[in-house]
Amino acid sequence: MYRASLFFSWLLSVAGSLVLTAGACAFDWNAAGSDLGAVEAKETNATPIEEGISGKPWKQVPPVLTDLKPTLLAAKKDNVGFVEYRVTKSGWVFFAGHFGREGRGGDWEKDRWDERRLQQDGWTEITAAEIGGPLSQVENGGRTWKIFAKGLTVGEFTKMRINKYTPPYFFSFANTPTTAFAAVPKTVSSANPTPPPAIPPPPAPPSTPTSPAPVSAAGLVKANRSNLVFVTTPDGAGSGFIAAYGTGTFLITNAHVAAGAKGAMFKTLDGTQVQIGAPAVAVGHDIFLMAVAAGGTPIPVMTGVDQNAAIGDAVVVLGNAEGAGVINTIQGKIVGLGPNLVEVDAAFQPGNSGSPIIHLKTGKVIGVATYLTIRKYDSATKEAVKAPIVRRFGYRLDSVKTWQPVNWQGFYAQATEMEAVEKLTNDLVAFLRDLGKNGRVTRGMHTNPLIKSRIDQWLETKGKRLSAQDAMSADQSMLSFLKITCQTDITAVQPRITYDYFQRQLADQQRERTEISGIFGKIIENVR
Repeated sequence: MYRASLFFSWLLSVAGSLVLTAGACAFDWNAAGSDLGAVEAKETNATPIEEGISGKPWKQVPPVLTDLKPTLLAAKKDNVGFVEYRVTKSGWVFFAGHFGREGRGGDWEKDRWDERRLQQDGWTEITAAEIGGPLSQVENGGRTWKIFAKGLTVGEFTKMRINKYTPPYFFSFANTPTTAFAAVPKTVSSANPTPPPAIPPPPAPPSTPTSPAPVSAAGLVKANRSNLVFVTTPDGAGSGFIAAYGTGTFLITNAHVAAGAKGAMFKTLDGTQVQIGAPAVAVGHDIFLMAVAAGGTPIPVMTGVDQNAAIGDAVVVLGNAEGAGVINTIQGKIVGLGPNLVEVDAAFQPGNSGSPIIHLKTGKVIGVATYLTIRKYDSATKEAVKAPIVRRFGYRLDSVKTWQPVNWQGFYAQATEMEAVEKLTNDLVAFLRDLGKNGRVTRGMHTNPLIKSRIDQWLETKGKRLSAQDAMSADQSMLSFLKITCQTDITAVQPRITYDYFQRQLADQQRERTEISGIFGKIIENVR
């Protein structure tokens, strides 16, 4: 049986941080091209990104980058791994970098941004599959560089280091026409379940509200009693709202609320049951809408949030407080704006998911309250922080470019499959944590049918008198099984996941499982 060691202390810290990882999603280059940001990076040279063995640094440049022809802001060698950048224009910003350590010793790693820290900070990795292949160097054995993107706000300044010697290279698309982005093939699968007969229209500027915007949170609740919706299911609750969006009227909530809403009831604050029509789910956003009959005065949705709202503006979240069937007015301010997200300090909680985030000055919806992150560990040191850092985000409606029509049966089937994938991920992390406590596994704790019988068999074998060699073989066999299990169900379910929302969830799970698989691999090496 494994004994406690420094290795397992490391294992526990890594396993503990896995649940905080946020993954990437299929990237929409067309949308990014219409909302490009720009940065200035200190002590950099602008260089083209071209293939070539002689005199050029790149062995392979993927087709998407070849077509877009960005310029790289390549840091000078004397930067010793650091790059300082300032955002000069709000919008999408991109960089490429590799994570090779290039040397040991010293305290350089305390400043290092690893992939987990980048993901926690909101950077999205754009995979090789999404751009047609890897970006690789001629030098260092064809080392592959990874590409990350994030929506940033003008004025932001950061010092970044991902490597001991080689800094990240930021992209400049100053000479790339917008039409080039529109020509990039879509990365989202077009194989959708059978759509319902009526499909919600694409977003368009909503009409001006017919009555003056309320000026207080209490006034908003009073004016929108028939627009605030309770979502109740056999297993939980959520929120929604009725809004004037595009050319129609819709009940809007989160995709994750809809995914768990089988058999749901939709009732307004005044007790009226909402009759829903054709549903659709947003691409690249956690937003879901259902057509409803026109009537009343639905809440207007703000278009051009970047131009019409600003950091520091007052907002209110109107939602189903903790799923209790009571509307709370949770007030706060905008603290961040990104291409797809708005960050607020209004302290909404579970049960508020799907609530409108309303701009108090205009009375218009700027986003759908979606999730909060709680960081309990320092992303650099992996040590616990004194006070958890909580951030709250909503998805913007005005940035949705594409909607997928929903077939309820197919949508729920994919939701069920994703629940099983996420459950196994959590159970694998629980196994690592259990193992990391003292090198032993607790009997009866791990009950997932996909791993239970094998764990029980392994523990039974370990309870016998075994030679050191036989004990090692049993351990290696068990760990190899778990390593393979990290990918088996994901591979099986992948062809059946056709909705972008679930595809992005599956990509998150794939990344997390890859980390878990890597940890099992390290343990296998340790017991040899």
